[in-house]
Amino acid sequence: MSNLAAPLGDGHTLLSDEDRADLLQLDITTRQELFDAEQRNIAKALLRPKPRLPTLLDDKYLRNLHKSMFSDVWGWAGRYRTSDTNIGIEPMTIPSDVRNVVNDAAAWVEHETWEPDEIAVRFHHRLVFIHPFVNGNGRHSRISADLLIANLGRDAFSWGSNLQVPTEELRQRYIAALRSADAGDVGELVSFARS
Repeated sequence: MSNLAAPLGDGHTLLSDEDRADLLQLDITTRQELFDAEQRNIAKALLRPKPRLPTLLDDKYLRNLHKSMFSDVWGWAGRYRTSDTNIGIEPMTIPSDVRNVVNDAAAWVEHETWEPDEIAVRFHHRLVFIHPFVNGNGRHSRISADLLIANLGRDAFSWGSNLQVPTEELRQRYIAALRSADAGDVGELVSFARS
């Protein structure tokens, strides 16, 4: 199962042997097979009814969303991680930090702190920065942002799909935009979300 370990430096969360032991589909042996299985699970999860804003902006809903996206593949789906990873904050602060994000997002919406796109992208960035789950954080936070922007009356983000570049280049542009947001400038990430 070592083929499932992501190479260093490519932006993927490194999965420990303990994390990989929770793989539910034992016939998966490569990262591509894993991505395909996860994508099938995510497609099924996207068929769920869309939440209204108060439901979406709740840490329990976000855990349940992650679970619905990955529970066919991973035993730890929907549970906050309890160990350090190469990305994200310390595990012990995850529950309170996620609660802070949903509370902040609710305040941003109520007070119209930013334009809707920026509110949803900031919500996405904060979630992915926390990295609350063992894996699937980018996909989870992008879907969460899409659900938020829909609640704000706007179309879902394209997340770079209109750029017509190879997947790896698209991923590198996304990571560069995240790093700009980490440094305090969300403009590149807002642009990427609509490109």
